[in-house]
Amino acid sequence: GLAGGYQTVVGGAGYVGDANVVLGGSVYDSAALAASQVQYAADAQGLYQDPNPHIIRRPNPTGVQTYTQNVRVQFLQPPPVPPPGPLIIKEVRPPQPPLPPPLRLRQVAPPLPPPPPLVLRERPPV
Repeated sequence: GLAGGYQTVVGGAGYVGDANVVLGGSVYDSAALAASQVQYAADAQGLYQDPNPHIIRRPNPTGVQTYTQNVRVQFLQPPPVPPPGPLIIKEVRPPQPPLPPPLRLRQVAPPLPPPPPLVLRERPPV
């Protein structure tokens, strides 16, 4: 039936795969039951969204109500900064590039000058 604008369905027992469902002592066809159920839209949190809600506004019998709230404000200070330690500056040099391959020079020696002519002499006769 309808209660508060919502359709209520009485839970019953039925077997999985059974085409008929027993509700309140009567047997109903599951296809007809699924067609009569109303689906309501829900938001990301799972709350149902009513397309036309009933808004009830009543005047407060005591008049305007003032709320009092005790608020304690505490201003926190950060801990003191420790004194600076000794200042150490280190020069970090970039790594040296790899050595170039050895330079190989190949020179051909100039040809030797031709030797002077060889002169062989005999001793004069005595």
